[in-house]
Amino acid sequence: MTRLRRILSYEVSIATLLELAMWLAVPHLLIGFVWAFFHVEQVEQLHVQLQKLLPAGAEVAAYVEAAALWPVLLLLPPVCVP
Repeated sequence: MTRLRRILSYEVSIATLLELAMWLAVPHLLIGFVWAFFHVEQVEQLHVQLQKLLPAGAEVAAYVEAAALWPVLLLLPPVCVP
């Protein structure tokens, strides 16, 4: 219990937490871009949906959205995406 209290009493700055979040985001996004490159059909479904809201940049937005949300797109069946 004292070991847990010692770990929980360690002070961490906001800058350190932001740096950790950015370092964790790099591999997540790299995996996401590779996944989106190989799953074009799901990116195309997102493109069709985004084209109604964002006609000028729907292709780029769909690719970035697929790269950022690739774990969700892995879990959801393709039927859930209209």
